[in-house]
Amino acid sequence: MAPANFCFPIPPALQSERVKLVPFDISVHTRLLVTAFSDESLYDFVPFGPFKDEEEFIASFWNRIKDNIGMTMFAVYDRTKPEESAYAGVIGYLNSSAEDLVTEIGFVIIAPTFQKTHVTSNAVGLLIKYALDMPEDGGLGLRRVVWQASAANIASVRTAKRMGFQQEGILRWHRAWPTSKARGANGIRVRNGDPKEETFPLGRDTAILSICWDDWESGARAHVEAMMARTK
Repeated sequence: MAPANFCFPIPPALQSERVKLVPFDISVHTRLLVTAFSDESLYDFVPFGPFKDEEEFIASFWNRIKDNIGMTMFAVYDRTKPEESAYAGVIGYLNSSAEDLVTEIGFVIIAPTFQKTHVTSNAVGLLIKYALDMPEDGGLGLRRVVWQASAANIASVRTAKRMGFQQEGILRWHRAWPTSKARGANGIRVRNGDPKEETFPLGRDTAILSICWDDWESGARAHVEAMMARTK
């Protein structure tokens, strides 16, 4: 079942005309994720995956986030496709705080066949809108939505900027990084004697971007809605 302890209320579905997000349910979506996302390159820039089977996904990833009140995941469906071929990816909220009224959009993995389509813009847009719209408009009324990505992941940073996120800076050496995901690293090997020299000899610089409530009210909402409505 989907986790029920997330710090914000989550409806049964968030949807636009072309994309639907539903809470990730391990009894339904794990098999789909492991089967559809076997391409290891999909995980080059993120600190999790790939997963060889359902058991590894549950043990190494799901069990680490399911009890974290600041994290939740969604399965992404393309509503323009037949139901049996509509599963397009995953996306989620993380580093969320009800006390500070903030969240971050992450866990973004979209299958190659759905990339460069309406799917990513609508999935991201739905989470931005739900976070920043006021409660009377069906949202959470948060103050800040963050997007973090490896600074080497040009496509992810570009996606965020296209959706209206403003870059705030680069966090240097933000994560210890393995050689198996060298594409996501900053290209610099750590110094001799580093405590994690053998297991994580690389580092990841992280680009941090955000949309805040005042951006939302001064044009970002209209921009996001326009991006979601685009057909090209």
